[in-house]
Amino acid sequence: MADQLEPHTTLNDQPFPELLGLACQAVVSSDGQWLAVSSVMHRYSRIAVYRTDDLSCAHLLTFTMEAESIAFHPALPLLAVGLDNGDEYSRAGGLTLLEADTGHRVDFTDPAWGIDPLRWLDDRTLQLTFFAMDDGSESRVARATVVREDWRGLGPDALDLTGLDRTAQDPGEPGTYDDAPPPLQTLRTLAERAGRGYEEQGAVRAVAGLGDGRVLATRRDVAVECRAADGSVLWSVPAPSSYGGTRIEPAADERTVRVAAPGPDSRTRTDFLLVDTADGRVLDRRSVPFSAAMCVRTDGVWAIRDTYDRCLGAEPPAPPNTRIFAADGRPLGSLHVADRYDLVPLDARRCPELLFVRGRRDVVALVPDGAPETVLFSADAPLGRAVHADDGTGAALYHGRTELVRRAFPSGGVQWSRPLESEVIGLDTHAGVLHALCADGTLVSVDTADGALVATRRLPPHGPLSLHAAPDGAVVVGTAAGQVLRCPPVRVPSGTPR
Repeated sequence: MADQLEPHTTLNDQPFPELLGLACQAVVSSDGQWLAVSSVMHRYSRIAVYRTDDLSCAHLLTFTMEAESIAFHPALPLLAVGLDNGDEYSRAGGLTLLEADTGHRVDFTDPAWGIDPLRWLDDRTLQLTFFAMDDGSESRVARATVVREDWRGLGPDALDLTGLDRTAQDPGEPGTYDDAPPPLQTLRTLAERAGRGYEEQGAVRAVAGLGDGRVLATRRDVAVECRAADGSVLWSVPAPSSYGGTRIEPAADERTVRVAAPGPDSRTRTDFLLVDTADGRVLDRRSVPFSAAMCVRTDGVWAIRDTYDRCLGAEPPAPPNTRIFAADGRPLGSLHVADRYDLVPLDARRCPELLFVRGRRDVVALVPDGAPETVLFSADAPLGRAVHADDGTGAALYHGRTELVRRAFPSGGVQWSRPLESEVIGLDTHAGVLHALCADGTLVSVDTADGALVATRRLPPHGPLSLHAAPDGAVVVGTAAGQVLRCPPVRVPSGTPR
């Protein structure tokens, strides 16, 4: 194992990163000392509670339900959270109470009703609005109140949601919510009061570290931008939509970067830009009238393949649907495969071949001159993320979903595999170390030669999304919160056989 690691640095630090760039509701306690903010996604929620004096995060609650309604007690630093699983056929929900000053938390559940909204009527009374669905079509709404003299220190048996006296409500009547300013306005005001700024920057879906310490990254409304080592923005290229860029591939000499960015309707347009890394000038722009994925060879040759979804009603692109280009954007070749699932780009970086998966099993290399594709090897299961490298023990393709695998390249023979505790969302190598960014927020680093563990690092809960190993060995991580984290290098222990 590696020695004690230095903490990561953040290039573009802003407050409230625990919200993952999505603030849905923000409320402040009556004494002004506590801020609670909900971040709600489909059947997943976070509630972050901050100290208003320095904006530090005191509590972070996560739920596998939607926390649609939050409210502070009129006099106490007590936060009430209403939960709803959002299921049309099997509704469930609950109530969570958190004392911000002590951290005491208690959860109450309801196996048949969700709660949305909730509100405090006075110091003693909490009003709950319950919601349920019958067979995915008929909705039911009921309301109940809970009255207590003391709301502090409740135990798990202090309240039975299923036993409350409920009054049926008209489902067509809008729910009653407490008036509150938009969450972004509240966050900006508190950030300014603390001498900081706040903008919802958007997710960093792709990131790359350069040899001189600069970092390339995508974010909301931005196809790619360049940040100095201190985090300041040197240049920025606007994106055709608020979604921003989805993939960036620097050239081997780092003078240019190829970028993929969906259009305003991601199903009907994708832009592919070639950008000068010195000043952000767009040197080449290719646009196709359909959604498309990109793969890039180490010599700069790149290919795109349509990814439109017939289930969403998008029209199929006119042939050809797979196109190959030179590094400067000149068309080199194309082919058409009617079944979109019969030829799928493999997300493999640093590879000397354009890798695709044919028929869900065969990994093939496409060539730009129209010659027949070369079948390299077959795999029994999807490979997931992949990266090519030669660490001195032979060329290999490393890939991972819930395990890390090394295959000889191009033959595909499995040389080792290592199980993981979480799904891989990013993969890269540097100097004999394979780095895997995992969905549970860990950065796992192993020896490329044998898969032996080198280090495991816990990243902050800011929604890791993308990863790149910089030329100096540092691991750069992009997050859903809009941050770019720079983690120090790790190395294979000296004396390890290679």
